[in-house]
Amino acid sequence: MRARVDAGLHLTRAEVSPKLEERLRRALSFPNPAYLDRLRLGLSTRGVPERLCFVEDGDDELRLPRGAIHTLRRLAALEGVVVQCDDRRVVPAERLDEVPAPPLRPYQERALQPMVNVTQGTLVLPCGGGKTRLGLAALARLRTPTLILVHTLDLAEQWRRQLCEMLTIEAGLIGDGEETIKPVTVALVQALVRWEAPRLDALLERFGLLIVDEAHHCPSTTFRAVVDRCPARYRFGLTATPEREDGLTPLLDLFLGPAVVTVTHEELVAAGVLTLPEVRVIETGFTFAYAGADDYARMLDALVRDGERNGLIAEQVASEAHAGHLCLVLSGRIDHCETMAGLLRTRGVQAELLTGLVKKERRVELLAQARVRRLAVLVATTLADEGLDLPVLSRVFLIYPSRARGRTLQRLGRLMRTHPGKTEAVLFDFVDRKVPVLRRHHVERRRLYAEVLGVRPEALEP
Repeated sequence: MRARVDAGLHLTRAEVSPKLEERLRRALSFPNPAYLDRLRLGLSTRGVPERLCFVEDGDDELRLPRGAIHTLRRLAALEGVVVQCDDRRVVPAERLDEVPAPPLRPYQERALQPMVNVTQGTLVLPCGGGKTRLGLAALARLRTPTLILVHTLDLAEQWRRQLCEMLTIEAGLIGDGEETIKPVTVALVQALVRWEAPRLDALLERFGLLIVDEAHHCPSTTFRAVVDRCPARYRFGLTATPEREDGLTPLLDLFLGPAVVTVTHEELVAAGVLTLPEVRVIETGFTFAYAGADDYARMLDALVRDGERNGLIAEQVASEAHAGHLCLVLSGRIDHCETMAGLLRTRGVQAELLTGLVKKERRVELLAQARVRRLAVLVATTLADEGLDLPVLSRVFLIYPSRARGRTLQRLGRLMRTHPGKTEAVLFDFVDRKVPVLRRHHVERRRLYAEVLGVRPEALEP
């Protein structure tokens, strides 16, 4: 059996037996999170498929995601069929100028070699482990035109800055109203997904390497719409948190390939790259008569407006800021961030907002001020959960309920980077124990803290 390989895998239908097709459909089908969500909320599931199948039907062919090659070979072998690949992946004739790779730590050197020895896969490193640096090293080694796919302007600017500083490469940018295409281009997925298919295909065919930052987003429809059209010979994902809460983690392998390298927190702590933070649990007095899922939104509305709870948080943050620590306060809502920033300013603390409503130039300015300790507190939404480069950060405050594993790891990771001016790092977790559902959320966070810190969960009790 022959499989044409470009952005995906193409099989001639006549060469695929009914039994093999059935096995492929079963292996490449997954529960649909949207269907399960509607079912849980008691909403109509009409028109919403119960499962997502990633075998596409054409007139004369079947199309599979490119990362399904191992599944295809394994299932074909059950019928004594050998799969031969007709490689149509793109490697442009144009080569990038040779540039020295950025200096790497020993564990990064070990990670780079298997990465450049394959053509696709995912690199899993904790926050602060140097994923961007490894991506730049792979780019310098492969020397092929490269597209770097991100989902926030802050990440785009971070990549462009690092490309300039480490490799002296002036990268193009697609997004935020700009469309400058260069041999190395950073693109916002939200911009590309709006392009017409012929135009998007013409762009993607210009690159031999695709790097997807924060690759755990790849299973989302927006990312898949771009990644699954990219015929670049090399496709790599970078992430600290490959696990997804919606059950679609396997899609990361299907569209970018399996983990090529996995580096643990323990390895980075042993190498002196990361430091272990302390976790301090602070109980609030917030109460709410929560009866079920229908009450959840109303409960959160009450929580962010609770004056006593907000005052408790503000006092704790102000105390740490006045003691000279750079503080990051994280909430899930912009109005809550605005309230907290106001309360902190009344306590004599220079607090600035870092949300999606703040213009890009202002966000860049605020982060630059934070790096040189010219402000005390950033109050941020989930915008700060990924790609925030602030090694000097020594205090993080979780003031809004969450139990998502990936998000919690990202937030803990914000503190773990070492910095000459940082002697200790502390995460403050505000727990609303009087509301059972919020207490359960904290128990899940506590288990994750214990896993990363190498302690028993009970050791993190207040």
